[in-house]
Amino acid sequence: MGAWGIGNFENDTVQDWIIELVEAQDINLLSESIEMVLEDNYLDADVACIAIGAVEILAALQNRPGKEINEDELQEWILQHKGQGTNLIEKSHKALEKILAESELKELWEETEDYGNWVTTIKELQSRIII
Repeated sequence: MGAWGIGNFENDTVQDWIIELVEAQDINLLSESIEMVLEDNYLDADVACIAIGAVEILAALQNRPGKEINEDELQEWILQHKGQGTNLIEKSHKALEKILAESELKELWEETEDYGNWVTTIKELQSRIII
């Protein structure tokens, strides 16, 4: 997983995905990343990490950013797409619930002493995605 903390952007997988996102002209990659969680039977840790990052950015698009969005290029991308993605909010809730219930990422975090803190981080993100 290459994680260095419990934050939603504190892993190599989502950092690589962010590089791809800021080069995109629209929010399709955001949408695909969230919907992939709902389509997959087995939820791989990388897919879950990317979806969590996508939901974090979706929250920022809805004027509910987290504390981790501090890269200039990402902030610029968010400003350019502000207000978009409202159709993804309900799917985001379902994706986060699935990640918390049955994902490889959950299993990996359960093996650490930070599991409770990770769950709290995901639930805080859920609270910023308003249906």
